Amino acid sequence: MEAECEKRGIGDAEKQTFAAFTERLLAHWQARGELAETSLIGYSRNLGMLSREIGHIQLGKLSPLHIDEALAALKANGGAARKPAKEGQPRGTRPLADRTLLHLYRIGSTAMEQARRWKLVAGNPFKDVKAPSPGKSRIKIMSEQQAVRVYQAAVRADDSGKHPGMALLVALLMVCGMRRSEILGLAFDAIDLEAGTISIFRTVVAGEKGEPILRDERAKSETSFRTISIPPEFVALIRKHRTVTNEMILAWGKGYQREPLLLFPTFGGAPLPPGVLTIRLRQLHRQAGVDGVAPTHGFRHGMASTMVASGIDIKTISERLGHSTTSFTLATYVHAVKGRDKAAADQLGKQFSAMKAAADKP
Repeated sequence: MEAECEKRGIGDAEKQTFAAFTERLLAHWQARGELAETSLIGYSRNLGMLSREIGHIQLGKLSPLHIDEALAALKANGGAARKPAKEGQPRGTRPLADRTLLHLYRIGSTAMEQARRWKLVAGNPFKDVKAPSPGKSRIKIMSEQQAVRVYQAAVRADDSGKHPGMALLVALLMVCGMRRSEILGLAFDAIDLEAGTISIFRTVVAGEKGEPILRDERAKSETSFRTISIPPEFVALIRKHRTVTNEMILAWGKGYQREPLLLFPTFGGAPLPPGVLTIRLRQLHRQAGVDGVAPTHGFRHGMASTMVASGIDIKTISERLGHSTTSFTLATYVHAVKGRDKAAADQLGKQFSAMKAAADKP
């Protein structure tokens, strides 16, 4: 009996609860410095959601039943309502998507597997729980017509002076397919107008409370560091935007952040919070009558599909997007372009007619 208690971790002097253990685990991961800041933030958020349901349970007593009940409760009302609460009232809840539940399951299993390796528990109870199985989500890409309308809305926002540079930002998303973190981290020192290239080596990501974190020489992966070409038409647009930026610097004064000199900052040249950019792009989408398309990745997916339809080789497309493999590009970012199937049928029909005519000759 004593050996079994020790084996299961029940005899641990601290009798750690799931919440206490995950706090120590997060501190351990942070001390090792092997995980990116954004990964740690995501793990902390997900473990915190699990702890709302099972945080009070001791590690040695955590069972598959506890986990199943926790996932069911979180699925029913685990998310915060999108609309802010009225003054003096608590914020409402909403059901969690199966994909979010899968993330919770995976990080919870990872945490308990570490507890097993540290001999705090005999086994990992998540292993006996069926993982949530979300269906494959269908991504809506930005069509050429939709992109035109969004760009027109961006031009209006730019001309109004409300969001200077928004037209250039949307144009770069359309042509370069940069990620949100990459477009926010883009500075003038990364642009070579003579060569017509943009080097991506700086990003802006969201912190635990949504605050912007500027990261030099840090990207999503090694292949994310890349240099991409821009069309000659963009040179004049960027030069014009540099003039506008210089005017903003003069108006702000010495306190304006110049290192690095970002293309799309917030007040005083500081990095723009990623969530703010998402809100602004969604506003443009609404004005353009575009629904269901991701604010930045809609352009990214649309650009990849258009390049494939135009006959550009998949290796070039993959490198332009900053992917590690061409198979990932094909599986995730290439979609059928509306109208191309009819064009393919017409081309195949011409080939068949020529073949039939040759066969009919005596």
